[in-house]
Amino acid sequence: MKLRCKCDHIIVDQTDNLENKGYILPDTYVEDVSVTLTDNIDSLIEALKSDKRLSWIKNKFQNGYPTTLKDSSMIHDLVSNKIVETTQDIFECENCGRIAIQVGQTNQFKYFFPDSEETKGILKGKKK
Repeated sequence: MKLRCKCDHIIVDQTDNLENKGYILPDTYVEDVSVTLTDNIDSLIEALKSDKRLSWIKNKFQNGYPTTLKDSSMIHDLVSNKIVETTQDIFECENCGRIAIQVGQTNQFKYFFPDSEETKGILKGKKK
């Protein structure tokens, strides 16, 4: 994804672990994400105890999902999917320091300008 900041700088989101990208998890979804995580872990443990791992995979994922993955990788995929469903992206422009916040689950963003030069780099945890 490419996002044009109000200062005309292009913010590029085409890789993982970006210093200028973050996520917002609205408080109304925190409990849902937590319950989803713990329920999936509990159900996987029960499936493993009763030798029903393959059934669990078929129940939780679409056809064609690899059955040889480590259990932790499957939990990671389920958690990642839930996070994508419930969070909004947030980007900091490397040029001007504006914060772009995704509007809900749309492709639209609202921009906020920092109060001062000192607030630039806030997503990176440093001040310029």
